[in-house]
Amino acid sequence: MRTRITWLFLVVAALFCGYPIFSEGSEKLEPITVTVQKGETLSLISERHLSDPKRWPELLKYNKIPNPDLIKPGLSLVVPVFLRKEVVGVSEFVLGSVEWNGTGGKGPWTNLKLGQELNPNDQIRTGAKGKADVHINNVGLVRILNDSHFEVKGADKKGGPVAVALLKGALDAKIAKSNPPTKDTKFSIVTPSSTAGVRGTEFRVELDKKSSSTVSCFEGVVDVEAEGKKVVLTEGMATFVEKGKAPVEPYKIPEAPRIREE
Repeated sequence: MRTRITWLFLVVAALFCGYPIFSEGSEKLEPITVTVQKGETLSLISERHLSDPKRWPELLKYNKIPNPDLIKPGLSLVVPVFLRKEVVGVSEFVLGSVEWNGTGGKGPWTNLKLGQELNPNDQIRTGAKGKADVHINNVGLVRILNDSHFEVKGADKKGGPVAVALLKGALDAKIAKSNPPTKDTKFSIVTPSSTAGVRGTEFRVELDKKSSSTVSCFEGVVDVEAEGKKVVLTEGMATFVEKGKAPVEPYKIPEAPRIREE
């Protein structure tokens, strides 16, 4: 296991040398126009774009459409701000095969576009040579590596920590440090075997084929919790979490690479 981590650290610096890292600020919510695609239903459109899918009658009323049966391919619908989902982040870099799904994995998958807004429950999956950079508003960058499956979960409550889920594969992240420093978690990554709570750091999370996770801290502090046990990772430390078991005690890793901002 440690041999593989050594190899990972040799390549992670190169991964971050050629691509932009992140920008500060958050996306301003504006009305959007969506065009009904073949195979899409009013239910699917409402789940994908509305903060509450049950508010589809308001969407029809706003667009002056008297009958749901008039939702046909090619029809344009304006989704006003008061009906829209919260924007959690935006895609900033797309390489190779990268797909997006706006309904929590249900419905059709489409190619992820550069600059595409991301909402709670949106999912992204990358192919064997695919990568994507996602800027999470007021948090930082998440780089989804090849052959991975990722979900934006958002915050449980307004102002609370933002969460994402890694369902398969691996990701790297550079999370902005709090100013002033705080012990509160500002971002968390949920996997089938563990939860990593982040205060401001550079780190990697990787899942193996059995959904066990390795969390490595390059800089800052990461709290890793599973099965009622929490371990704290500081710079140059990692832990392994076998699915269904508690994290192992942190162990030292090779010299941690610095994730470069371009």
